[in-house]
Amino acid sequence: MNMKLKYFLYLTLTVTFLGCEDVLNKEPLDRISEVAVWQDEKLADAYLTDVYARAKFRHLHSNHTGFGLIAGMADEMIQFAPWQQPNAAIATPMNSETLFAPLNYWRYDEIRKLNIFIDRVGSSENFEADYKTKRLAEARWLRAYFYFNLAVRYGGVPLITVAQGLDDDEETLFVSRNTEKEVYDFVDAEMTAIFADLPDSHEGELGRVSKWAVKALQSRSNLYAASIARFGQVQLNGVVGIPSSDENTYWQKSYNASKELIDNSPHSLYNAYPDDPMLNHKQLFVDEIENNPEVIFTERYDAASSFGTDLSVTAVHADFAFAWNSNFRPYLDIAEKFEFQDGTSGAIPRDQYAAKEWTMDELFHNRDPRFKAAFLYNESDFWGKKAYFHEKSIVDGKEVKSGILPDGTPAKASDRSFEPRPKPLRQGFLLRKFLDESPGQQQEGGQSSEDYHIFRLGETYLNLAEAAFYLGKTDEALEAINTIRTRAGMPPKANITEEVIRNERAVELVFEEHRFWDLRRWRIAEQVLNGTMLKGLSFIYNHDTKKYKIAVKNAISSPREFLSHHYYYPLTLTKLSDNPNLVENPGY
Repeated sequence: MNMKLKYFLYLTLTVTFLGCEDVLNKEPLDRISEVAVWQDEKLADAYLTDVYARAKFRHLHSNHTGFGLIAGMADEMIQFAPWQQPNAAIATPMNSETLFAPLNYWRYDEIRKLNIFIDRVGSSENFEADYKTKRLAEARWLRAYFYFNLAVRYGGVPLITVAQGLDDDEETLFVSRNTEKEVYDFVDAEMTAIFADLPDSHEGELGRVSKWAVKALQSRSNLYAASIARFGQVQLNGVVGIPSSDENTYWQKSYNASKELIDNSPHSLYNAYPDDPMLNHKQLFVDEIENNPEVIFTERYDAASSFGTDLSVTAVHADFAFAWNSNFRPYLDIAEKFEFQDGTSGAIPRDQYAAKEWTMDELFHNRDPRFKAAFLYNESDFWGKKAYFHEKSIVDGKEVKSGILPDGTPAKASDRSFEPRPKPLRQGFLLRKFLDESPGQQQEGGQSSEDYHIFRLGETYLNLAEAAFYLGKTDEALEAINTIRTRAGMPPKANITEEVIRNERAVELVFEEHRFWDLRRWRIAEQVLNGTMLKGLSFIYNHDTKKYKIAVKNAISSPREFLSHHYYYPLTLTKLSDNPNLVENPGY
């Protein structure tokens, strides 16, 4: 089954589990019995496909309001309306009574379904051995992926590996939290156990996990565990935190998994446009897995089958839009991490912006090609035109409200003039990464089909660099960083430092839902986020000088809050009341 279908097959095939027989002892004609599911590969596949569909590997399906939630929790970008999820998330207090609902990642319904699948398929005599081996490994990978993401948010959680029943006793039902170390060790052990059971790739079943997704998860999860051991603190008898004595063990495990993936897998860094690093990086997130050797595991979308996204419609600049637009607004703070193309720092002292007028050559055009691929900025080339962000203009020495373009025409979004330019542009940047800019992708009311890469080899190189650095393999760490930089068209670094590694992750993985978790596992989120008034830029175009007056402005209405106990989410009173054996995380 082509996994482009995985999101809507389960809508057409309802699997209903029956708890009793009817009075005539006949199977209902409008349902598929539980017994039948475990006797037919197609039905069992539909069951597992449903779990893939429920996984929510990122915070976006067809609804634009959720995209950027995790990026918004960091210092990367925000949406423009208070009711949209990233804005609401950072404005909602986090305590035992309140956890913003979309952040409430508690995947035990899906884990129970996987436990049932593992038990029934594993014990069934109706399936071929090869089928059972492969599908059981997939189910165990998904279960481990859920547990890893639970640990990232909460620390130690109950490890439940058999399906609980309604008739089970309280001791079985009310499971206590395992330690955080036990959860990470479970994920690692599961990956070791299933690696040989999965193929290099799923021919005709794209979108399923392969053996190299196993190594990718192992690389990431052990990197996180090592970071927590190095930078975190053990509390609640290990329910949160990992002993510092385990640090090198986890670095080594992450290093080993990364090394095997890089050296032995069929995956390689995407380099379809080696002479144009900007286009190369942009298309990395548009070219689908069939033509993209970097992609290890992706969440697939298909507009033609009514399971696309409206990202391309809602992200674009107002001047190119049909309707709702300009939603995703990166901060100046993250833009500053992108160096100039000669390798010098991209962080211009903020008091210098107002000291002169600027050309875009001085500010943006000569930055890291990855910046130009990820950000729509003032005077970006987009769809054969320029994207402008200035709010006002100076003509004959006088400031006018209308956003007059450098060619003298008024600013427009579609056929509607704005005076001044629309508010969504007033932060100075918009999201470009992930957008398919090929002809026909932007259409009124249309959806697009960009897949979302959950694991790609670029991350693996960065994981290898970080693990190697802390293991004292500095030459190897530097080589991995420079491999990524060379692909991006950036000059190599001469020396490796912790800051070089962290900045390279921020740049290479921007907006891919890594930054927030990185800030947390390094335990620097308080330093970066707490009390921080994140910034944007505003532009006034001077027609007389052909340059821009630029001001640094607040991009949010009040400073961010991130306190020491926010490195873990609260379980909340709802979970604690459901299970009296759970304990709340420290500080809540």
